[in-house]
Amino acid sequence: MASFQVVKVLIVDDDIITRRIYKTMLSRFGFEIIEAEDAKKAINQILDGNEYDLVLIDKEMSNMDGVEAIRTLRGMGISTKFVAITADANSMGAFVDAGVDKFLLKPLNLHMLTDILNAFNFLD
Repeated sequence: MASFQVVKVLIVDDDIITRRIYKTMLSRFGFEIIEAEDAKKAINQILDGNEYDLVLIDKEMSNMDGVEAIRTLRGMGISTKFVAITADANSMGAFVDAGVDKFLLKPLNLHMLTDILNAFNFLD
């Protein structure tokens, strides 16, 4: 029998409604879902030893943007899968340079999310 490991997802977005929508979509897959309302809190969670399989991160947040957060975490050797989800189409190059694995434009829908989860082999 194969072992079962729950996928841990960190949602990083300063908008509570967006976090709730993502959480609702992800909950149907049985993932463990953690939220952070800004990039600094997300970085602190990771520095505290929390490990995530996937991080969904916005660009525009109050104290640090998603690009800077990914750049910081990649600089620390964090190999987690990062998916940037933003309304700013012009930020794709900055996210790619920072080390994002996937770039999506808002609004995220279930089809887009499922494609990402399949691409990263998080679904059977």
